[in-house]
Amino acid sequence: MNRRIEGTLLPHPAMQLVHIPTFRLNSVLFGLLVTLSVVLWTLMPERYPVRFDLSGNPTAWEDRGIGMWILINALFIISFGKAHLFQRYLMSDPASELLNVPYKKHFRKLPTERKVRVLIRANRFLGLMNTGVLLIFICVLFMIFLGATRPDSLATVVTRHALNVTIVAVLVAPIFEVVAIRRMVRRKLEEEGIL
Repeated sequence: MNRRIEGTLLPHPAMQLVHIPTFRLNSVLFGLLVTLSVVLWTLMPERYPVRFDLSGNPTAWEDRGIGMWILINALFIISFGKAHLFQRYLMSDPASELLNVPYKKHFRKLPTERKVRVLIRANRFLGLMNTGVLLIFICVLFMIFLGATRPDSLATVVTRHALNVTIVAVLVAPIFEVVAIRRMVRRKLEEEGIL
């Protein structure tokens, strides 16, 4: 249900808590991922790598068959889809019992308007983590394709380094963001006299 104010269509109140830039970016990246997967499959040679060592060298190969390619992409799609739906629906309801925030029991006692900034930040963080996961998937698809077609090329080296940097960012960023959100929640609870 959308509302109109002076000719402007406003989003549903729950959508106001969704970090729209990351949600849209991830929707576009997902479309690119699916398109990339189809294009790379049409260009894939008769054998392609499905496992790599830490240096990015292929360690296991698969004969060209649609089954493994579908499995790889299904894992990507399920992983992305779950987090994308969480960002849109779970992280947009300030009264949800499913929210997992610091000081959860006390956080639920905050007035809704005091929860909004925390939920927007948490929603943005979830969106950014989902962006990182999509970038990892895109790098993996390129690693598979390049490992099959040009294993010693500069593109393979660049893709491997991009993959490593993205993985490190996805693993390290949550530490800082959880600390920041924890401080934010604690400050709001102290201001309300709940903690």
